[in-house]
This record gives sequence, structure tokens and C-alpha cells, in this order.
Amino acid sequence: MKKILKLKGELVLYVLISCIISFILSIFLKEYVIGSFLNNFKSSTNYVQNNVISTSEYAELKNMDMKDSNRLQKFLDDEFIKYSMSYTIFIVQKNGHVLASTNKEIKTIDPSKIVIGSKKFKFLDETRKNLVKITRCDYLKDGCYLYYIYVGYGVLENDYIIQLMIIIIFIITFLVLIWPKISYISNIKSTIRSIAKGNLYERVNLKYKNELGELAEDVNYMASKIEKEDKIKRQFLTNISHDLRTPLTTMLGYINMIKNNKYTSKDELNNYTDIINKKGLYLKDMLDDFFQYSKLSSKDIVVERQCLELNELARQIAQEYEYEFTQKCLILSLKLPADIIYINIDPKLYLRAINNLLSNALKYSKHNTSVKFTINREKYNNEFYGVILISNIPNEVINNDELEDFFERLYKKDLSRQNGGSGLGLSIVKNIIKIHGDFIKVYKKNDRLFFKVYIKEIKY
Repeated sequence: MKKILKLKGELVLYVLISCIISFILSIFLKEYVIGSFLNNFKSSTNYVQNNVISTSEYAELKNMDMKDSNRLQKFLDDEFIKYSMSYTIFIVQKNGHVLASTNKEIKTIDPSKIVIGSKKFKFLDETRKNLVKITRCDYLKDGCYLYYIYVGYGVLENDYIIQLMIIIIFIITFLVLIWPKISYISNIKSTIRSIAKGNLYERVNLKYKNELGELAEDVNYMASKIEKEDKIKRQFLTNISHDLRTPLTTMLGYINMIKNNKYTSKDELNNYTDIINKKGLYLKDMLDDFFQYSKLSSKDIVVERQCLELNELARQIAQEYEYEFTQKCLILSLKLPADIIYINIDPKLYLRAINNLLSNALKYSKHNTSVKFTINREKYNNEFYGVILISNIPNEVINNDELEDFFERLYKKDLSRQNGGSGLGLSIVKNIIKIHGDFIKVYKKNDRLFFKVYIKEIKY
């Protein structure tokens, strides 16, 4: 779960950083824009005037009796209570006497400020540059004036610009932070496209230790697998041509000799026909392997399961192979458990798999050694399995890094391919076991090579 959150965590961090940067920059920009706005005296005072009293309210005041201070006070209380405390409105006489106001504690205004059309503006905060005081005086009638004061922060008529600035700064900051990863994703995409076009040597540079890095590793792994698969296919063409051409050449040679009567006796003729028959059977077995492997790889095969005794199946197979092992100076040692193990398999397919394993041991075991064929029961991941264990001492040195290659199609330890076989035997074994939902392991211990097949046990 920790790995899954890596990239998400980075994106969240980038969002937070973008928010902080956009907020800080927007404050400075706002200060600058508002300061520039407030330096325009006319715009600032007109804005405050327009937001303090409307034309209709101003007209209504002019029509009122200036001697009726109670009515004037009621009008201010009713109409201007909606405004914040930043606005203070007075109706005053020329001598500064206050007839009515929104601040009843102030009884007089400096008479020098009572001047028709007077407009005054000043900053109250020298550090912030946007805390202001704006005053204005307009004549009403009968020697009375409308005087008001605004104290507060300057407000832009087009304040949406500030919001727009915040959004733009956020987007730019986020893109700057995220752009390297976007470029990296684009690089991965280009590499995948290049691989798809056949450039199997292309690789993505590993740059990040997050999901993008894991994606790059997966792409490189995929490319390596495809490259390996391509190499196997090319090797397949070479191998198949060799494996088919050699026996065919031999057969055609002997057929030509028979056709031209190039033999001296019937025994020699029979020998030629035996060789032709042997090579023909070899080709048949090879083509059967290719056909079987093709069916298993395409999954175009029906598994016809039956409940069988694993012990009895192993006993029958061992009896069939005993003579062949004796002829090769090998000992086939069968070991069965006391308890009966029941399995649910396709007998034809599994018989093919076990035969391939024993044939492999028969072909590649050191002379005068034993091949151990053991059946037992094991518990693996809380499930019981019937286990087939076939081990032998190879006639060639095998390294640990070669073990997994055994299951690759057309793999042969004998690179000269002088030994018989298609090289598909162990691949067929693995695929048969896989389609049953079972699995196989291969490992070395001392001088012995082990193939261990796990088959799910059933209760019977």
C-alpha cells in the first residue's frame, strides 16, 4: 500500500505547494494592484460614494425637512444599518453641528471639513499600503450637508481579476512541478511505441522511485521478454531446419541408394529400410511434439479429468520404463507412500508429462547411476498435494542459472543438437501441469537434479 501512495502523495504535495505559492503571490499582486488602484483618487472616492448611498436615497434625503432631526435619524437608522462599521454617515450644519448620524457618539464635525464637493483620501497603514480613509461632503439643502467617512481596505470593482490571478498562478505552478513527470510519461509512451515497431533493444531510463519508476521497470522487463521471445523464434527457425533437414537428408540418401540398387545383400537392404523407418519415426515424434505444444499453448485442448490413484499410476509407468533404463545401464528406483493419494487429472495428458520427465532422465543421466521416482504427500499453502519427484545425476554440468531455461521451448543443453528430441519435452510438461492448475519446480541438490510436480490431492 505504501508504494501505491507514492505518486499520489507527490501529486498531493504538488497541489499543496501550488496552493501556497499561488496564495502568497496573489497577496503581493493584490497589494500591488489595489495600491495602484487607490492611488487613483477619483476612482477610489467614486467607488466609495457609489457603495454608500444610492441616487434614490440621496434624492429622498434632499426632500426631507432638515429641521426634523428625529426623522433624519430614523432614516439613517433604517436605510444604512445594512452597511458595515467601515462607513459613517452624518447630516451636519455648516457650523459642524451633527443633526443625525450612524455614529451617535459624535456630536460635531470640524467645520473646516464641511465644504461642498470636498473629497479627501489618505493611507492609514504605511506598511500595507491599502488601509485607507476616504471622506466626502455634498450639499443637501437649507444649509445642511451630507458628510461621510469610509475607513477600511480598498476594494476593486473588478475583484474577479484577483481570483483569476490565483487560478492562473496555481495552474502555472502545478504544471511547472508536474511537467518533468509528464515528459517522463511521454518518454515511456515513445519507448513503448518504438518497441511495438520492432526496436526491441529500446529501454526506458529509470529516473523515479515511484509508480512511474515501476512502470518503466515493467516496460523494460516486457521489452526484455519480447526480445528473448524474438530470439527464441529466430533460434526456432534455425533449430527446426536442422532437426528436420538432418533426418530427411538421411532418409532421402538411403532411398536414393535403394532406388539405384546400391546394396549388396538383402541384409544391407533391410538395414537401409530400418534406418529410414527409424528416422521417419523420429520425425513423427518431433511433429507430434510440435502439434501437442501448439495445442497446449493455444489452450485449444479439453482436459478430461478422472479420479485416479497416484500410487498406481506411478507403479504402471515405472514398470513400462524399467527395461529401457536397464538397457541404458541405469537403475529406476520407485518409492511409494503407504497411504493412497487420490488426484483428479486428465490421465492422457499427465501420462505424457511424466513420460517426458522420465525420458529426459533416461536420455541425460550419467551411466551406472540411479534415477529416483518418488511419490509422497506434502502440505503447501494450507493445501495438500500429491507430489511426483524425479531426480537424476546429469551427464553434464548444469549451472543454477540454467534451470529455468529447461522449460523454454526448443531449449537443449546440447547446443550441437546431436541428441534426439525436439527440445519441447519439458515445455510440454510445464504447460500440461499449468492447465491443470498445478505447478512444477526444478532445483539442484549436490550432484542431483530434481523435478518436483505438485498435483492437488482430492478426498475420495
